[in-house]
Amino acid sequence: MRARMALAAVALLALASGCSTPGSSSNPLMKRLGGDAHTPVPLYGRAVVVFIRPTKDSYMTQSTVYEIRRDGDYFVGVVSASSRVAYVTDTGSHLFMVVDDRRPRIGWWKSRFSLLPVRRPQIESKEFQQWDSVDLLAPGPGCEQWVRDSVNSIVEKRNQYLPEWYKKSESERRSIGLHAEDGYP
Repeated sequence: MRARMALAAVALLALASGCSTPGSSSNPLMKRLGGDAHTPVPLYGRAVVVFIRPTKDSYMTQSTVYEIRRDGDYFVGVVSASSRVAYVTDTGSHLFMVVDDRRPRIGWWKSRFSLLPVRRPQIESKEFQQWDSVDLLAPGPGCEQWVRDSVNSIVEKRNQYLPEWYKKSESERRSIGLHAEDGYP
């Protein structure tokens, strides 16, 4: 099996403050590598999932992404306005969680985020080419400690929302998931 690069989009539909510093469009936990930084190329048996937030709206809000595994939750990164985060992982099925919430809607005091798959036809579009040129972010030196300090909150959110995910039918989960054929060959 050839390694594939998979792509996912993080959509934000809200106007509220999140986990950022005033006047900042990126989270202090992340370092900006810039728009000309290249997405990593996966080695054999590995994949790269890219989480993109292509727009500048609600620049004060951020989305924190985790991979949910049997052996624990793994911090992927904080996706800010006009940015992308590349996550290298093994090929195969994976489950990702975006915090603060699981559905795209405007909350009273909180932003609501959803992960939306970018399908193969979208990757070849002009719109996606613009998306793919936003700044690449990577975890900064403070990430590890922040994740350790936040673990109880992360587990609480996972325990609250994961059962709702599994209530969906297998076909519904598959229809809103990212598939190997959606990535770059």
